[in-house]
Amino acid sequence: MTVHRIYIVANTTKEGSLRALAVLKGWAQAKGIETVVVDRRGSVFSETEGSLVVAMGGDGTVLHAASIFADSVVPILGANLGSLGFLTQVGAQSLTRALEGLLHDRFTIEERMRLSFTASGEQGTALNDIVITSISRTRLCELELLSSDGSVATYPGDGLILATATGSTAYNLSTGGPVVVPSAECILASPLAVHKLGILPIVFPSDEILCVRARTKVNLFADGDLIAELPAGGEITVEKAALPTRLIRMIDAPSFFKVLEEKLNWGDDARRKG
Repeated sequence: MTVHRIYIVANTTKEGSLRALAVLKGWAQAKGIETVVVDRRGSVFSETEGSLVVAMGGDGTVLHAASIFADSVVPILGANLGSLGFLTQVGAQSLTRALEGLLHDRFTIEERMRLSFTASGEQGTALNDIVITSISRTRLCELELLSSDGSVATYPGDGLILATATGSTAYNLSTGGPVVVPSAECILASPLAVHKLGILPIVFPSDEILCVRARTKVNLFADGDLIAELPAGGEITVEKAALPTRLIRMIDAPSFFKVLEEKLNWGDDARRKG
């Protein structure tokens, strides 16, 4: 891979972030590669050819970087400054070694589906999930989910999560939603504390266009960020976004199931046998 520019999105509140940032800049300077530190505010990307993004922090930082570059095809390399994450690929201590590997094409690109949403004049995309919840923890909200076949179900409870496969191991998982291999393209609909028996998560194909009709006031979140408060009668349309997020995967990075084992005790029975 030929690299002329590295966009850096860094969580500078994390321990060791400033040192890692200095090491990255020093490595890039020695290679004749331009570095540009960006955030969400006023970022302009005049050229993306020969560029990549390094997101330094954790999974949240990768989500932030993916949001900034949602309208771009620039690939993102996640470098964690803490524990192993689902979206970060390398540790900060091995970042420059990974970048050397990039220059020698020792990597692949994973295209991760994003979700697009529109609601009351608001629009955007999300890599993990779109969440519709009550405006208050003490208030019940009621939602109706509709697909191309008509009404799917009503959800009286705390809300509804619409997630990608990438987001299946995030908020979706805590509600009892399924774990989905990240390369799969689908839309997961997982209810939050629904006050009905027999209502379970549903997996829709990626070409489905979903509509959530709010029967009460609700809050709309995208990847954890509050987007808007919607009135009763408001509608949220959700579908596959036009552009995916492109994540760089190093050849020697741990597999998805290895990360599941490390973070969620996946395959714990096998571990106990040892």
